Amino acid sequence: MQVTTMKSGNTTLINELMDIGLTKNEARAYIELLPLESATASELVKNTGIADSKIYYIMENLQKKGLIILQSGVPKKYVAITPVEALENIRVKFKKEFDQKMVLLDRLGELLTPRYQENEASLKIAYIVKGKNNIVNQAKRLIAEVNTDIILMLPNMEMYHLLKKSLEDIKERVTIKLGFYHEAVLEESLLIDFQSICCECFFLIIDNKILLTVSNWRSEESYAILTTENTLIEVSSGYFSSPSCEYGSCDVKC
Repeated sequence: MQVTTMKSGNTTLINELMDIGLTKNEARAYIELLPLESATASELVKNTGIADSKIYYIMENLQKKGLIILQSGVPKKYVAITPVEALENIRVKFKKEFDQKMVLLDRLGELLTPRYQENEASLKIAYIVKGKNNIVNQAKRLIAEVNTDIILMLPNMEMYHLLKKSLEDIKERVTIKLGFYHEAVLEESLLIDFQSICCECFFLIIDNKILLTVSNWRSEESYAILTTENTLIEVSSGYFSSPSCEYGSCDVKC
């Protein structure tokens, strides 16, 4: 019958070693080995309660992870590497795995993006964006990804201030056509030329390919349609170029 001498106070150490990638039995064997000069497999079986059918596999894994070394002889004995060295070995292993995954993520981005763009090009109504914050974040993302030009119609200065930094970041490399509802209070000199439009519309056109058009923008529960549908893009672009109010009144809210 196997007897275990592992102390209950080791439970926390075992759990934390498991958090950094060791199995429960690997943690138990390493903790047992630490205060010893060396130990044989049979001694570890006796002192940890680990089955003798598993002990060699466990010790081999600890050796691969850089926590112990194997002393040759008859019988063979295992020696624990100091905690500082052992944890550094694990840290190096984690960093190597992290670097490899970062390279993989970059590669996946290069492989997956063209597939998404093919799908995006074939979509008409793409999806609905709900909530003011989500809409503003979506607009910022689209502005950051613009290649050649944007058309942006804003109903007030609040929206301008929310997007101002994004616009300033790209104004040197792309063409920006900016429009404001004519009653918007211009509290400062704009860094971008703009035109005045009679309706309180809020839409964004990116590279004449993507349209984000916002409804109920006064509410936190506003929503927007993000689309690549050419007809809607052409209508919005045409309105910006030749604004007119269908009802003959600037009091109509878009």
